[in-house]
Amino acid sequence: MYGDLTVRATPESSGVRTEIEVANTYERKTTYSVQISIADGAGWTAYNRFWLQDVPPGKTGRADALIGSKDMGPVPQVPKIYVDEFSPVVDRK
Repeated sequence: MYGDLTVRATPESSGVRTEIEVANTYERKTTYSVQISIADGAGWTAYNRFWLQDVPPGKTGRADALIGSKDMGPVPQVPKIYVDEFSPVVDRK
């Protein structure tokens, strides 16, 4: 857990399925910019930026993506998750 952010990484045959959830605890709609890196600790590293737009107050935004590829080498079986950026942008209206 990273603030309002939860990240899961599951190895698949062609990359690491990465799922994020952000609970909006603000009183206004919020857009989140989240950059996640997945690594194996031995040179395999891949990243992705997620945009969760206009998450309503009290709701949870979700997104997932397959990060990396088997062309990068063996997919990490115990992926290390790094949160490179977690930026909420609260609606000012």
